[in-house]
Amino acid sequence: MARQKIVLYNPKAVFYDMPLALLAIASMLDPEHYEVVIIDGRIHRKPLQAVIEACEGALCLGVTSLTGNPLRDALQVTRRARASYADLPIIWGGWHTSLFPEETLRDEPAIDITVLGQGEGTFRELVACLESGADLIHVNGICYRTKEGDIVKNPGRALEDMNFLPRVNYELIDVEAYFKAKKRRQF
Repeated sequence: MARQKIVLYNPKAVFYDMPLALLAIASMLDPEHYEVVIIDGRIHRKPLQAVIEACEGALCLGVTSLTGNPLRDALQVTRRARASYADLPIIWGGWHTSLFPEETLRDEPAIDITVLGQGEGTFRELVACLESGADLIHVNGICYRTKEGDIVKNPGRALEDMNFLPRVNYELIDVEAYFKAKKRRQF
């Protein structure tokens, strides 16, 4: 059985920390069922092209959002992905959507779903929902746009104890590329 592809994007920024939030949500997914592709705008030479190519046949595109300058790149990638794949579900998570879940959807029609708060459990449930075609109304911790264009904000999700989350799978990224970009070996 072929694995479902999930594409995750970390926007360009002036720092080279590993995309820990994307690694955390990706590590929640069963690697035997899902192929997770993480593309980092700070590390990849041609990130926009890499995202567009990776989205071919993908179940969804997830973008992490940090209020400030990284939003510019996140929007460019999101809009290009939407133009290339009209039916691809595009999900934004991170600090920006946790603060402005409904406003983000109102301001940007290329985004379908925003994740509020801690995303590990929410993203795992959301991916399963997208795969099965189930109604998004049952996924706590998200805000989404209906086919009619209405914005729905589901109830929040309780924080999960990080001690019970799976170990982070660092094999999903090229760890050495981050050390090289930072010019030091630092976690």
